[in-house]
Amino acid sequence: MSIKYIAAHDVKIVLSDKEKAILIHIDKHLLGCQTIDCLMEMLWQQSRELVPCNRIGISFVENDGIRVTARLCKTDYDNIKLNEGYTAGLRNSTLKPLLDEGKARIIDNLEEHLLQNPESASTQLLIEEGLKSSLTLPLIVDDRAIGFLFISSKQAGAYQYSHAALVQVIVDRIAQAVEKIWTIRKLQQARTDYMQLLGFIAHEMKSPLAAAMTLGHTYLEGYLGETDPLALDTIGKMVRVSGYLVNMVNNYLGLSRLETGEMKYKPTEDVKFLSEVFDVAWDTVEARYLERSNQLSFKRPTSDIAITADVGLLRMAIINLLDNAAKYGYENTPVEVSASFNKGHLIFKVKNEGFGFTEEQSQKLFKRFSRLQQPGSEDRKGTGLGLYLTWWIIDKHNGAITTQSEAGQWAEFTIDLPGALPVFD
Repeated sequence: MSIKYIAAHDVKIVLSDKEKAILIHIDKHLLGCQTIDCLMEMLWQQSRELVPCNRIGISFVENDGIRVTARLCKTDYDNIKLNEGYTAGLRNSTLKPLLDEGKARIIDNLEEHLLQNPESASTQLLIEEGLKSSLTLPLIVDDRAIGFLFISSKQAGAYQYSHAALVQVIVDRIAQAVEKIWTIRKLQQARTDYMQLLGFIAHEMKSPLAAAMTLGHTYLEGYLGETDPLALDTIGKMVRVSGYLVNMVNNYLGLSRLETGEMKYKPTEDVKFLSEVFDVAWDTVEARYLERSNQLSFKRPTSDIAITADVGLLRMAIINLLDNAAKYGYENTPVEVSASFNKGHLIFKVKNEGFGFTEEQSQKLFKRFSRLQQPGSEDRKGTGLGLYLTWWIIDKHNGAITTQSEAGQWAEFTIDLPGALPVFD
């Protein structure tokens, strides 16, 4: 028979000084491995010092124990046929005793094993890589078999029982770390996939919503002919709701771009803050103010202020502050806004009469998904992203954003951007 199953824990071995030193090295560096690639590299280097090894791979049990999937591999050759992602069923596999009994498996001759198990596609692939024999051990954590460690050689009959026992000592050390680091990697990938999906959905929603707003404004402003009072009221509400949705979509799109690394700070010199940033931002949120009967009280400087800025990002930050001032302000109250030039800095302030926040709550304002609850504000819907994105944007501009508030009465946000110059027409 080309295949042997061994209770590796029961094999008695006496470790040499070299083997002891390698195990100490593994223990010492295991906790320092923060990624699965780091762990695999260490395992690859140290295992080759202990046992014959031309290929090492880790596969994980998935789909509730039904399948095993190759996820990681290192070789000293390039002709890889059994790639990461290869998957196979476990039901009739010769791996079953490893799962059921925790045993190690030695295959002395892969070609002979394939003759006895012609349905084994994985064996065929390993033979095509030039491998002749293999040693496999289960990765067990808290009596759960999470996967397998495969070590293979280009020499037939390369593995003895002592090799299985020695690798078992390594496996006992690394199994828990492998599971933890692999789980983190899967969570990171799931997060990336989620953010990419979120970005796709937000992007697909943005264009039709913007088109609906444009069509609504076209009707409201009389460009389509005579207007009906009832239609004006209804379409006005549609435009306001669309404006809210556009702002929400922009925040989700911003979060997606930020988390996936696609949101880049691309500054342009001599950006006119009032005409290129504020006025465009105000056009975006004006419908919110009409809906809540808030009045913009803007202390506008006599001349524009030039700054170095990423226009798109800075608009997003100003939109978020203006929108929040109306959303969390009392109806039919003014929102006081000012922009000024002071010793090379642009100072932009937004102050409302509204729910405000406490000193303790102010510490959470710029955290992602943080939403503050003040008495009376329970019906205010939000994503908890606007201020987080605003903080990130202002930070990228080497600026600062600060807050003041008296709970239940008012709140004020101040942006301070350096490198400003007055514009003289």
